[in-house]
Amino acid sequence: MIIMTWVLSDPDKRTEKDLFQWANDQIVHGVPRQVIWNYLLDWENRKLSYEEKEASMKLASHLLDVMVDRNVNGKTLETQGEVDKAIALYEENVSDLFDGDYPYDRLRVIYTKRNQLAEAIRVCRAYIEIDDMLLKYGSRRSALNPKRDKFISWIDKLEKKSS
Repeated sequence: MIIMTWVLSDPDKRTEKDLFQWANDQIVHGVPRQVIWNYLLDWENRKLSYEEKEASMKLASHLLDVMVDRNVNGKTLETQGEVDKAIALYEENVSDLFDGDYPYDRLRVIYTKRNQLAEAIRVCRAYIEIDDMLLKYGSRRSALNPKRDKFISWIDKLEKKSS
């Protein structure tokens, strides 16, 4: 279950260097990268200069790159037979609340093949919870997410299989 307990303080300064330091501090304190990414791109409630927006965009891009790279590297590791290492990368994205379906889907497949059905169910539920969270906070992506119903269906199938 995802419990939202993150309170992000506004960074003191919004230079690129200061924002990167601020983000690292947030990550050290357990704030998921996706939460920081969403915060950085929520400009409607803040008056930012062009330079501050540009610095925010660079950091947001970096945070997204980290998560996407994990997925790409995980896929490569899977093809090389290093499935446990791939799992570790995918699980990092689950911990960071990555809002794409790829790591959740890969973990579901891997855990199901390994007959680790409770783990497969856990990642399917995590995906749905993240989708719910995004919808609650106004994400357009979430409202149009066709994968959500598939994850719900997979949970039902996995629960029946584990009984």
